[in-house]
Amino acid sequence: MKTQVLARVSFDGNEWIASAYYKNSSFCTIHAMSRSAAIAELRAQVEEIFVPQSRAWFKEFRGSNEAPNCPEGAIRLPIDIWVCKLTDETCPIQAQVFMQEPEKFFSGCLAPEKRKQQIMDTIIQGKYGGFHHVPGRFLCAACEIEEKKTSFQYHYPWELTSIEAYYPFSQRDWSELRRRLLKKNISLSTISTALCALHCKQLAEQIDSKISAELFILKFELFR
Repeated sequence: MKTQVLARVSFDGNEWIASAYYKNSSFCTIHAMSRSAAIAELRAQVEEIFVPQSRAWFKEFRGSNEAPNCPEGAIRLPIDIWVCKLTDETCPIQAQVFMQEPEKFFSGCLAPEKRKQQIMDTIIQGKYGGFHHVPGRFLCAACEIEEKKTSFQYHYPWELTSIEAYYPFSQRDWSELRRRLLKKNISLSTISTALCALHCKQLAEQIDSKISAELFILKFELFR
């Protein structure tokens, strides 16, 4: 599974400093004597942090071992209601395949009888773990404005960062900054909410070219 996080590398006159951001602050900072070393060490440490956290996240949103999510279930955004892909109706059992109570699954599932049995057999045989990419993700306002495919507008929680994380400011500075960005036709929701790494960098370009040049996106492959 591909994921990414916003990062920044800068030189303070003595050493290189690389930081990774989440929400409204940095969660990992590295000091090194070269830019490449700072980035390499930051990548290694961020990946080490992400591995256990992402696995815990996947476990939470894939359903329990006793009731994994159905492969024919889909989330209807933005209300997070499970629907059946076969009938396009709201699923009465919210896409849960009850391993310990199969009769509950068979009575509540909207699929044809033959497909119900196939779903149960597939999960019993371990051919489907129940993971879906959308539940538990959060909306990036800038992605929404661009009218991307709905599922691509949503991101894993660690992929979103607020402007104050990489561009600290006072309340007075914020009022002036907001006025300046609004004049550039940047929406208030884009300015005021956490954005994905790509749109954080694009927003920074509208604020300070120096900061924008220091920002970059760390990309990872995480395995469930």
